[in-house]
Amino acid sequence: MTKKRSTRKRKKPKTAKPEKFFVLVTGVPIKNLKELVNNLETMNDWVFNHHVNDTRNDFSSWIKDVLDEEVLAKEIKDIRNIKEMENKILKYLVNTYL
Repeated sequence: MTKKRSTRKRKKPKTAKPEKFFVLVTGVPIKNLKELVNNLETMNDWVFNHHVNDTRNDFSSWIKDVLDEEVLAKEIKDIRNIKEMENKILKYLVNTYL
């Protein structure tokens, strides 16, 4: 018996236009969630803390305002740990796009 394929087309994660890339304090541009996760994997604490601290979460803001991923933005808004944020974004990508 063959498996029926879903005719529903899966949504793809958004990629920002060059003028809306997230640029880390180090000058590294990020264009989508996959690149953000890859950068979080090797990011120094001082870079992370520049963008995420008690007064702001630049990643959450960018994810909401540029990538239109409001659910994920809310989920990571209060995260202050690199690995926890990386894992939350990965889980979101898997559950939403795979």
